Amino acid sequence: MLLDNIISYLNQLFNPKKASNWDHVGFQFEYKKLNNINISKVLVCLDLTNDCLEFAISNQTQLIITRHPFIFNELKLEKKNPNKKQMIKKLKKHKILVFSIHTNYDSSIKQNLLEILNKKLKINSFKKYGKDKESNLFYLDQKISVNDLINDLKEIFSLNKIRLNSNISLDTKIKDFYLTSGSGASTMIENMLKDCTFITGEVKWDQWIYANSNNVNLIEIGHYAENHFIDDLKNKLEIKFKDIKIFSYDIKNQFIEK
Repeated sequence: MLLDNIISYLNQLFNPKKASNWDHVGFQFEYKKLNNINISKVLVCLDLTNDCLEFAISNQTQLIITRHPFIFNELKLEKKNPNKKQMIKKLKKHKILVFSIHTNYDSSIKQNLLEILNKKLKINSFKKYGKDKESNLFYLDQKISVNDLINDLKEIFSLNKIRLNSNISLDTKIKDFYLTSGSGASTMIENMLKDCTFITGEVKWDQWIYANSNNVNLIEIGHYAENHFIDDLKNKLEIKFKDIKIFSYDIKNQFIEK
């Protein structure tokens, strides 16, 4: 299958023009020639790590699709990271292309977040929210307690623990909630939200304080909750391109709790 066909399909689903202006989506390097490249093996992952790259090399993968950009800064700055410098050399040696879908995934209605939430929660409707449409406001069929929502989130995303702000009201019945993937609590502050329930992947100290001061039930589910991206992309690509072998690689959570 031609690379152009794969990228065209991905860009239709997750428009790169809808990415945040600070983001680095799409091809992670300035490749000289991308015309008429045939792709037979693709790897989908959350982040490109050493182990993930070795898996790609051993399986003769030609294209890696990541959720988080492998290159965020100028290339010469990225190469100051000793490990990343070696990884870049390996990518060039094995002629592996790297393509990232990040905030343009968040802003797209073509992702599978609604499908995942509906496994436990009865969502009536939803709308995109935020300056870059990075967030989602979900409306429930009927009210549930914040505590029940937390338990459902644990089951949906296979979580053992969830962090909550100290002033959270567990018994409060809610009919809607915000969910922003990744480090998304900035959306809560940018829009001066109050008296609501807000779910995101990672929360900074000042954001916890804001939530406690503005009657926000703030729920941190971890960055790893974005892992549904892997199955979503794998399924979409397998349905669309039946002649391509699609691999997936789970990097697992990158920290432990003791």
